Amino acid sequence: MIPNKPEPGWDTSLSAYGNHRWPDVRLIDTGDWRDLEPGRCQLVVSVLYDRIIGPDLIDATDTIVNVHPGRLSQYRGARPVNWALRNEETLAGITIHLIDEGIDSGPVLAEALFSIWPETDEVADVWNRAMRHGRILISEALPRLDRITPRPQDEDLAVTHYLRDNDRLGERSDWTRILSRAT
Repeated sequence: MIPNKPEPGWDTSLSAYGNHRWPDVRLIDTGDWRDLEPGRCQLVVSVLYDRIIGPDLIDATDTIVNVHPGRLSQYRGARPVNWALRNEETLAGITIHLIDEGIDSGPVLAEALFSIWPETDEVADVWNRAMRHGRILISEALPRLDRITPRPQDEDLAVTHYLRDNDRLGERSDWTRILSRAT
Protein backbone atom coordinates (compact mmCIF):
# COMPACT_ATOMS: atom_id res chain seq x y z
CA MET A 1 0.00 0.00 0.00
CA ILE A 2 1.27 3.49 -0.78
CA PRO A 3 1.28 5.59 2.37
CA ASN A 4 -0.29 9.02 2.28
CA LYS A 5 2.58 10.43 4.31
CA PRO A 6 6.01 10.60 2.70
CA GLU A 7 9.02 8.94 4.22
CA PRO A 8 10.68 11.07 6.92
CA GLY A 9 13.58 12.10 4.70
CA TRP A 10 11.24 13.61 2.12
CA ASP A 11 9.27 15.52 4.74
CA THR A 12 12.41 16.77 6.45
CA SER A 13 14.02 17.74 3.15
CA LEU A 14 10.95 19.64 1.91
CA SER A 15 10.53 21.41 5.25
CA ALA A 16 14.20 22.41 5.29
CA TYR A 17 13.98 23.66 1.70
CA GLY A 18 10.83 25.64 2.46
CA ASN A 19 12.30 27.18 5.61
CA HIS A 20 15.48 28.15 3.77
CA ARG A 21 13.83 29.46 0.58
CA TRP A 22 10.88 31.15 2.27
CA PRO A 23 11.86 31.88 5.91
CA ASP A 24 8.56 33.66 6.64
CA VAL A 25 6.49 30.67 5.49
CA ARG A 26 4.57 28.63 8.05
CA LEU A 27 4.71 24.89 7.43
CA ILE A 28 1.82 22.73 8.67
CA ASP A 29 2.74 19.13 9.37
CA THR A 30 -0.35 17.93 11.23
CA GLY A 31 -1.96 16.52 8.11
CA ASP A 32 -5.11 18.62 8.52
CA TRP A 33 -5.80 21.53 6.18
CA ARG A 34 -8.12 23.01 8.79
CA ASP A 35 -5.01 23.95 10.80
CA LEU A 36 -4.37 26.62 8.18
CA GLU A 37 -5.93 30.03 8.58
CA PRO A 38 -8.33 30.72 5.69
CA GLY A 39 -7.95 34.24 4.39
CA ARG A 40 -4.39 34.54 5.73
CA CYS A 41 -2.66 32.28 3.21
CA GLN A 42 -1.39 33.48 -0.15
CA LEU A 43 -0.08 30.08 -1.15
CA VAL A 44 -0.81 26.57 0.11
CA VAL A 45 1.24 23.66 -1.21
CA SER A 46 -0.22 20.22 -0.66
CA VAL A 47 2.34 17.44 -0.96
CA LEU A 48 0.97 13.89 -1.20
CA TYR A 49 -2.10 14.83 0.80
CA ASP A 50 -4.81 12.16 0.77
CA ARG A 51 -7.82 14.26 1.74
CA ILE A 52 -10.09 16.63 -0.13
CA ILE A 53 -9.32 20.26 0.67
CA GLY A 54 -12.60 22.01 1.38
CA PRO A 55 -14.14 25.03 -0.29
CA ASP A 56 -13.59 27.19 2.81
CA LEU A 57 -9.84 27.08 2.26
CA ILE A 58 -10.04 27.08 -1.55
CA ASP A 59 -12.21 30.20 -1.57
CA ALA A 60 -10.09 32.02 1.00
CA THR A 61 -6.64 31.32 -0.46
CA ASP A 62 -5.01 32.99 -3.44
CA THR A 63 -3.33 29.84 -4.76
CA ILE A 64 -3.43 26.21 -3.67
CA VAL A 65 -1.30 23.67 -5.49
CA ASN A 66 -1.02 19.93 -5.11
CA VAL A 67 1.90 17.62 -5.86
CA HIS A 68 0.34 14.42 -7.23
CA PRO A 69 2.42 11.27 -7.88
CA GLY A 70 0.76 10.44 -11.18
CA ARG A 71 0.01 11.72 -14.66
CA LEU A 72 -3.03 13.92 -14.92
CA SER A 73 -5.70 13.60 -16.11
CA GLN A 74 -5.28 9.84 -16.61
CA TYR A 75 -4.48 8.96 -12.99
CA ARG A 76 -6.55 11.15 -10.70
CA GLY A 77 -7.26 10.01 -7.16
CA ALA A 78 -5.85 7.19 -5.10
CA ARG A 79 -2.75 5.10 -5.79
CA PRO A 80 -1.75 6.40 -9.23
CA VAL A 81 1.58 4.54 -9.19
CA ASN A 82 -0.17 1.22 -8.56
CA TRP A 83 -2.69 1.88 -11.33
CA ALA A 84 -0.01 2.87 -13.86
CA LEU A 85 1.81 -0.42 -13.23
CA ARG A 86 -1.40 -2.43 -13.29
CA ASN A 87 -2.25 -0.84 -16.66
CA GLU A 88 1.25 -1.71 -17.93
CA GLU A 89 2.15 1.88 -18.71
CA THR A 90 5.71 2.61 -19.82
CA LEU A 91 5.57 6.26 -18.70
CA ALA A 92 4.59 7.55 -15.31
CA GLY A 93 4.74 11.04 -13.91
CA ILE A 94 4.45 13.45 -11.06
CA THR A 95 2.30 16.54 -11.49
CA ILE A 96 1.85 19.89 -9.80
CA HIS A 97 -1.65 21.23 -10.33
CA LEU A 98 -3.97 23.88 -8.98
CA ILE A 99 -6.50 22.58 -6.51
CA ASP A 100 -10.15 23.02 -7.29
CA GLU A 101 -13.16 21.33 -5.70
CA GLY A 102 -12.69 18.14 -7.74
CA ILE A 103 -10.33 15.23 -7.17
CA ASP A 104 -6.98 16.07 -8.78
CA SER A 105 -8.89 17.90 -11.52
CA GLY A 106 -7.35 21.38 -11.42
CA PRO A 107 -5.21 22.86 -14.19
CA VAL A 108 -1.66 21.54 -14.51
CA LEU A 109 1.25 23.83 -13.65
CA ALA A 110 4.18 21.43 -14.13
CA GLU A 111 4.84 17.76 -14.70
CA ALA A 112 7.75 15.40 -14.98
CA LEU A 113 7.39 12.18 -16.94
CA PHE A 114 9.73 9.25 -16.55
CA SER A 115 10.07 5.71 -17.84
CA ILE A 116 8.75 2.73 -15.95
CA TRP A 117 9.09 -0.95 -16.70
CA PRO A 118 5.96 -2.82 -15.56
CA GLU A 119 7.51 -6.23 -16.21
CA THR A 120 10.23 -5.63 -13.63
CA ASP A 121 9.31 -2.52 -11.61
CA GLU A 122 7.57 -2.84 -8.29
CA VAL A 123 5.34 -0.10 -6.87
CA ALA A 124 8.15 0.84 -4.48
CA ASP A 125 10.55 1.33 -7.42
CA VAL A 126 8.23 3.68 -9.28
CA TRP A 127 7.23 5.49 -6.08
CA ASN A 128 10.89 6.21 -5.28
CA ARG A 129 11.48 7.39 -8.85
CA ALA A 130 8.45 9.70 -8.58
CA MET A 131 9.81 11.16 -5.33
CA ARG A 132 13.19 11.89 -6.95
CA HIS A 133 11.50 13.64 -9.87
CA GLY A 134 9.10 15.39 -7.48
CA ARG A 135 11.92 17.00 -5.52
CA ILE A 136 13.31 18.52 -8.70
CA LEU A 137 9.89 19.54 -10.00
CA ILE A 138 8.99 21.31 -6.75
CA SER A 139 12.31 23.16 -6.58
CA GLU A 140 11.98 24.32 -10.18
CA ALA A 141 8.25 25.10 -10.34
CA LEU A 142 7.48 26.79 -7.00
CA PRO A 143 9.77 29.80 -7.56
CA ARG A 144 8.11 30.32 -10.98
CA LEU A 145 4.45 29.91 -10.01
CA ASP A 146 3.60 33.52 -10.79
CA ARG A 147 4.93 33.09 -14.35
CA ILE A 148 3.43 29.67 -15.20
CA THR A 149 0.29 29.55 -17.32
CA PRO A 150 -1.93 26.71 -16.01
CA ARG A 151 -2.91 24.10 -18.62
CA PRO A 152 -6.42 22.64 -18.40
CA GLN A 153 -6.55 18.88 -18.07
CA ASP A 154 -7.92 16.82 -20.95
CA GLU A 155 -11.31 15.66 -19.66
CA ASP A 156 -11.56 13.06 -22.43
CA LEU A 157 -8.62 11.22 -20.83
CA ALA A 158 -9.74 11.71 -17.23
CA VAL A 159 -9.94 8.65 -14.99
CA THR A 160 -10.38 8.92 -11.23
CA HIS A 161 -9.37 5.99 -9.04
CA TYR A 162 -11.05 5.69 -5.67
CA LEU A 163 -9.98 3.69 -2.63
CA ARG A 164 -13.04 1.51 -3.13
CA ASP A 165 -11.46 0.32 -6.41
CA ASN A 166 -8.30 -1.01 -4.77
CA ASP A 167 -9.47 -4.62 -4.99
CA ARG A 168 -9.14 -4.32 -8.80
CA LEU A 169 -5.39 -3.67 -8.49
CA GLY A 170 -4.65 -7.38 -8.13
CA GLU A 171 -0.93 -8.08 -7.70
CA ARG A 172 -0.25 -4.33 -7.87
CA SER A 173 -2.14 -3.59 -4.64
CA ASP A 174 0.97 -3.47 -2.48
CA TRP A 175 4.56 -2.18 -2.60
CA THR A 176 5.69 -5.46 -4.15
CA ARG A 177 3.91 -8.22 -5.99
CA ILE A 178 3.25 -11.43 -4.17
CA LEU A 179 4.67 -14.04 -6.48
CA SER A 180 3.58 -17.61 -6.09
CA ARG A 181 6.50 -19.95 -5.75
CA ALA A 182 6.42 -23.51 -6.93
CA THR A 183 7.21 -25.87 -4.10
